[in-house]
Amino acid sequence: MTKTEERNLKRWCLVQEFREKLTKELEHHPRHPSEDDPRRKLHYLDYASAILFTLFNPVLKSMRGLCAASELKKVQEHVTLGKISLGSFSEAQHVFDATSLQHLVQKLSSKIPINKIQDRSLLAAVKDLVAVDGSLFQTLTRVLWAEWLDENHKAAKLHLGFSLLKQSAVDAVITAGNSCERKALLKMVQPGVMYVCDRYYGLDYSYFEELQQRGALFTIRIRNKPKLTVIKEYEITEKDRKEGVISDQLVYLGDTDRELKPIRLVRTGAFNDKEILLVTSEAPEKLNAAIISTIYRQRWQIEVFFKWLKSILGCRKLLAESSNGVAIQMYSALIAAIMLFDLFGKKPTLRQMEMIQFFFLRYASVEELDDAIAQSKQN
Repeated sequence: MTKTEERNLKRWCLVQEFREKLTKELEHHPRHPSEDDPRRKLHYLDYASAILFTLFNPVLKSMRGLCAASELKKVQEHVTLGKISLGSFSEAQHVFDATSLQHLVQKLSSKIPINKIQDRSLLAAVKDLVAVDGSLFQTLTRVLWAEWLDENHKAAKLHLGFSLLKQSAVDAVITAGNSCERKALLKMVQPGVMYVCDRYYGLDYSYFEELQQRGALFTIRIRNKPKLTVIKEYEITEKDRKEGVISDQLVYLGDTDRELKPIRLVRTGAFNDKEILLVTSEAPEKLNAAIISTIYRQRWQIEVFFKWLKSILGCRKLLAESSNGVAIQMYSALIAAIMLFDLFGKKPTLRQMEMIQFFFLRYASVEELDDAIAQSKQN
């Protein structure tokens, strides 16, 4: 039996797989009243599938191009099940709720196994390790809701939760470009999960208590010269020193007359000899200072994912203008990323994404795509 025969060929049709998963998810969500209107030609499943289709087709670069492609028989057979008009596509972004896709992102990511890690104490202390950050996607100036710098510079912001243990997106919130990232994180918080964040999230010291009240764990960088009062010095081990840890303390941050609880502060120089300060919710007996430093050192992976999402997957051009339409596109892209991770065992490289696109264009065979996947798992 050949490699190709051993696999279910539907596995290679990501659009079909997406449709099957979304169909099951939509069964658990209320339908929009217009879905049952016999005059409606474009339904949620076809709308989301058409958006996903553009990610794997290098020819399509706009909403008009997608609508024109929907006239092709093979596109109607495998993607949209019918022709899409510009009016229907534009209206759909205001009709269908993006929440269904957000829930599908969460469900799919929950099934991804955690990668093997050397320090088992980390898994004993946290459910998952999630880096959180925001990234901008520029929109047209006429998109009024996407406030960013000024009326001539508009953008949507993807607030992403990226699991460092699973190497996958696990949740996301989409807002206007100038929205508060701390507020967005509060919408994603799950008890027992440790969130790893940069300095912006550490500007408001009361925010740490808000996270703890919601059952979240955290390792967050703060500015380098805070006002603080040291309560206790924790012992620095040889392992901590090798990781670059300078001090491990229990401190009051800010003015002592403020009613803030003491918090653990780890000072480390493990970042190209640059000293940084990390506050964490975890006590020394659970996670030592070396692990806290190592945890933050992994945060850069979310930046790599943002670059991959925009440059390799091609989710840079926004097809919709409403906030809900942009959210549908973003969640569809994240679902595609999760399915590709499941297929390749890691994020596909540019060459592998090109092979997938060649396959969709019928220039690459199943066997050639299978070889590309097999090679990716060997590397």
